[in-house]
Amino acid sequence: MQIPSRRQRLALLIAAIGGGFATAAIADDATSAFSLGKVEVAAPVGGPPIGTADVIDAATIQAADRFTVGDALTLTPGINIGKHGQRNEQVVYVRGFDTRQVQLFIDGIPVYVPYDGNVDLGRFTTFDLARIDISKGFSAMAYGSNTLGGAINLVSRRPVREFEGDAGGGIDFVGRGEPFRSRAFANVGTNQGLWYLQLGAATLDQDRTPLPTGYRPPKGDDGGWRDNSQAADTRTSVKLGLTPRAGDEYALSFIQQNGSKGDPPYAGRVASPAYWRWPYWNKDSVYLSTSTALGIHTVKVRAFNDRFRNSLFAYDDATYTTQNRPSSFQSWYDDYSNGLALQDDIAVAPGNRLSVAAQLKIDVHREHNAGEPWRWFKDRTTSLSIEDSHAVTPRLTLVAGLGRDARRAVQAEDYNSTTKVVSDFPRVDDSALNGQVGVFYRLGDDGRLHATVARKSRFPTIKDRYSYRLGRAIPNAGLEPERANHYEIGWDGRAADTDLAVAVFHSDISNLIQNVVFPSALCPNYTPAGNCQQAQNVGRVRVDGIELSADRRGELLDVGGNYTGIARKNRSTPTVRLTDVPRHRFYGFARLHATPLLDLTASVDAQGYAYSDSTGAQVANGFAIANLKAGWTVAPGVLIEAGVRNLFDRYYAYAEGFPELGRTGFVQGRVKF
Repeated sequence: MQIPSRRQRLALLIAAIGGGFATAAIADDATSAFSLGKVEVAAPVGGPPIGTADVIDAATIQAADRFTVGDALTLTPGINIGKHGQRNEQVVYVRGFDTRQVQLFIDGIPVYVPYDGNVDLGRFTTFDLARIDISKGFSAMAYGSNTLGGAINLVSRRPVREFEGDAGGGIDFVGRGEPFRSRAFANVGTNQGLWYLQLGAATLDQDRTPLPTGYRPPKGDDGGWRDNSQAADTRTSVKLGLTPRAGDEYALSFIQQNGSKGDPPYAGRVASPAYWRWPYWNKDSVYLSTSTALGIHTVKVRAFNDRFRNSLFAYDDATYTTQNRPSSFQSWYDDYSNGLALQDDIAVAPGNRLSVAAQLKIDVHREHNAGEPWRWFKDRTTSLSIEDSHAVTPRLTLVAGLGRDARRAVQAEDYNSTTKVVSDFPRVDDSALNGQVGVFYRLGDDGRLHATVARKSRFPTIKDRYSYRLGRAIPNAGLEPERANHYEIGWDGRAADTDLAVAVFHSDISNLIQNVVFPSALCPNYTPAGNCQQAQNVGRVRVDGIELSADRRGELLDVGGNYTGIARKNRSTPTVRLTDVPRHRFYGFARLHATPLLDLTASVDAQGYAYSDSTGAQVANGFAIANLKAGWTVAPGVLIEAGVRNLFDRYYAYAEGFPELGRTGFVQGRVKF
């Protein structure tokens, strides 16, 4: 699929908004979630849902104007956004664990780039999601491997009516109306009883980004607009489902994502800038999800193929025209993952449910630079798990789970640019044992206590084991899994017409992969010369924290928010700073229902400072950002909104030297039919 031109995007935007005004009425605002896409700790037979995950539904995401998955995730406590500035990747940290350590799933299927285990959440839009489920530490054993810090599951939509959908779009601008970003989306579905069909399309286009007034441009930067900050993303999806009888469902999904992006050069005072661009960042997916009821058994199957294709061009300077320096290159990746997951939920007896799961995932990474041959890497990961939920009393439920993951390094090729010879890296296999126990006690109808303990792990990625880090590192094929022990106690309930929740957590992380520097002449690009770095299992980290959240809805006013306090300690090397996670973070909103047709909303995002490098030389300062918007329901189902983000034009950054947007305005529309 070709990425639409700016003119095509504008046409799609106008069509989406215009189509909205032509629609006369809508049904209710509920969005049905794709049940086959959920991965949950199964509730005991006849018992209430256990609810171990935080859930962000589509209505919450839309009301907060969160268009990418990374932005949406901060609506729940314990999560902060990070930026891999050099790669212009949007990532999140879940209680201090990054996106390699907290597995991303789409409808229960693990999604990550096979090479580095990462995923750029800025490339994943939220327009076609029904909900996002976030598990922290304690997570369903059926998720499988690499859930060291938890799991994030993006659950898609499933139509429930004969005809339903929504469409919309918007434009962001600066000053007196100069546009710089646009978006448009449409979702249409039909449910015909024995079958259903869900279609989705979205585009997010950014020409450039404006800078706040507090920005001090480095030499060679004229300020005003952020250089090389363009990005373009499109996403289309098709889901066809069959429901031949009660309890049985079979769905086939096709998803295509096409994108490109620039990488704004570093604009701080410590490091040197790099001049990178991604001409394309594409992902194609085919997913099969089934559920079959067989007596006391409910058998679920997920089969999948994900293909990731991207290119990275590094240039000499800000003209982005020449590639003559040693640091310049052209690189292409062509990765794919194939997998199969089986799960059997067994209604053993009243008050008891047993879940048995098995998963196979094959990850293949293929890479080459201009003028060099392709190199192949292949890992095969298997997971086996069992989990039991038992209702001891109508109020008390116990959950226990155990699982084993194994990874086999099937292929790993090395290339010597001097001899032009491709050879084999050493291949080392590994395994990890995981387990967890949870106690859940209901306090009547309006409250619940819980206490959980979990042991989780993460296998080192292909990049962790085999990368030379552009001539700065020596590979380490023998890296072992990272491991973490999680402990949590918490309460959630309702008091004074307000939903409240509090959780206190502690994590001990061992075998953490960290870079160790030592004298060596084998790394020509390491600075200072005569040294090398190598990834080793030397890290031990302790994490302590608290999460608070509140939400109150009223006829005149809605208010809500969350706070996270987190302390991380590097126990193995106290002088090495832990990066990208602030000690304090807050999100809050207030929505005034001024009239039955007019809403006014104010929100605040605030967080403390965070180190951006392990030496402590680079620091992203704390900030507080205010936003305002007004929403007008011009007809049943037709909503028009306008507002301002970063109202006071504050300078802020998630990573030092990579500033975020200044004050911007927006106008947008949405129709639900």
